[in-house]
Amino acid sequence: MLNIDIKDLLLKVAHDNDLASFKKIYFLYYERLLKLACSFVRLTEVGEEIVDDVFVKIWSNRAKLTEVDNLTVYLYVAVKNRAINYNLTNRITCVDIESVSFELKDMSGSVEDVLITDELAKIINYTIQRLPDECKIVFKLVKEDSLKYRKVAEILNISVKTVEYHMNNALKRIAAAISASPDHHKRTIKKASSN
Repeated sequence: MLNIDIKDLLLKVAHDNDLASFKKIYFLYYERLLKLACSFVRLTEVGEEIVDDVFVKIWSNRAKLTEVDNLTVYLYVAVKNRAINYNLTNRITCVDIESVSFELKDMSGSVEDVLITDELAKIINYTIQRLPDECKIVFKLVKEDSLKYRKVAEILNISVKTVEYHMNNALKRIAAAISASPDHHKRTIKKASSN
């Protein structure tokens, strides 16, 4: 992860109370954890508080950090659990994950390519927004956070097969939406003529 050995940072935090190493861990994970928290709770401020609470708890219990085998899974599970507890405490039963979006990068090319890519991104985002909640979370963790299926399964406390099912479901829906789009034939013709 960005050429930084997380285990070394954890050891420095646990054994030497190294605040600089703790800050590195914080900044490495903060944005992704915030996105995860906000996918469970509706308010960014609440998501920020959840993530900060998790890091405060980690700092308070830093001597035990050497027992953590996989920091990424540990942090994601901690944030997920705090967010769920927040929702339960505040009687929020509907998880709003409308902020999840999928970005297509590398928009270099002709104006037509850019317009087609922009339209494609809109179709993909629209489809992702309409996925069932758990499917949407799985898709976000795999595609946006680049987590392996096994890690996603650990974080969400589901089987790897369930993660595979949700990813297949999401990808099938996205493919169907793209195929059903009015401009699909233009992309297919353009691709064929490029070869």
